Amino acid sequence: MAIKGITEKILADGRKHIYVRFKYQSVTYPVKNFTRLFGCTTPTQAKEKLDEIKVDIAKGKDPFATSYNTLNEIFEERVRQKVRSGQWTHSTPTNYTYFYNKHIRKAIGSKKIEKITYAHLKKMQDDILDVKDSTKNTLKMILRPIFTEEVKKGNIHRNIIDDLETYNMPVKEKLDLRTSEKNIDIVRKLYNAIPKYNALQKTQQTEVRMFLYLVLLTAHRFGELVKLKRDDCYIDKKIIISPASITKTKEDYKFPIPKEVIEYIKGIESGLLFPTIKRGSIYAIFQRVVQSADIELYKDKRISLHDTRRLMLTIMIRNLKIDSVLADSCLNHKQRGVINHYLSFDDDDIKKAYKKYWKFIRKMSKANSD
Repeated sequence: MAIKGITEKILADGRKHIYVRFKYQSVTYPVKNFTRLFGCTTPTQAKEKLDEIKVDIAKGKDPFATSYNTLNEIFEERVRQKVRSGQWTHSTPTNYTYFYNKHIRKAIGSKKIEKITYAHLKKMQDDILDVKDSTKNTLKMILRPIFTEEVKKGNIHRNIIDDLETYNMPVKEKLDLRTSEKNIDIVRKLYNAIPKYNALQKTQQTEVRMFLYLVLLTAHRFGELVKLKRDDCYIDKKIIISPASITKTKEDYKFPIPKEVIEYIKGIESGLLFPTIKRGSIYAIFQRVVQSADIELYKDKRISLHDTRRLMLTIMIRNLKIDSVLADSCLNHKQRGVINHYLSFDDDDIKKAYKKYWKFIRKMSKANSD
């Protein structure tokens, strides 16, 4: 039996869609595809959904506000919005999408959000127990804001993501528990290994080497360095200003450019300094450098790019007798308490500290390579 205002149409690909046209409270609504909007597959389902819609309209709600039925659709729209608004830089959508596609999409992505249970989420979390704790927490980082928004919309009553375990970041072992080598010897070996490093793709070779130099010699967070653009570099003054949008402290930060990367930066016209380096590949790149540098490590131990910060700080303070707060400022650590209010260092102080560090590294590297 035909239902007034509800029609069926067979599309070119053979699929059947249900279309609805109706008038309610003196307003005539244009034809709506109830199959695409609400998943209706029969006229009866469309009629039941239409009755619900009229109740929503009577309550002052807009039932046709753009909605996304499955978690996949919600996630994809969230990525589009964040990228469009500039809230997410190039690495965030790339990393989140990679994680989502690998661990979430197939498991629960096709489900409507109200059908996702704690059991679904717990199983997914258990399935990634073999990855490091910081990566496990990415599951909650991606899903929590999505569920929070759906609670606000009234689509679900509670954010069950909060019931999932949050993994504590392990305290990094001291370097002397991972290697018997001195800090200066580690940095020297890494410095000497960089110009010999062979990238898996030859077209990346110079880019990867320059990235490694910048990480080793400035000890800046590699997640920030991959976001730097040519416009952030001032070659005439030999400085880089990291914009607040990419720094952990959410403040602009200035640091000098080592001579090893000056010509490389000059050759870039615009855009990212390191356009082809993906955050997910950085760990493997650094481990290959460590291996080629022949750094002696205790069994099953590793050193990471983040350790370059520890190495620089230690060498500046112990070997070069640089003021500890000044050395800490070179790492762009935000000072706290009284120091934050009464003690600060200007650009020349930081530049001199870096130059002293670089001179020591280059001198030691040359002396040990002769």
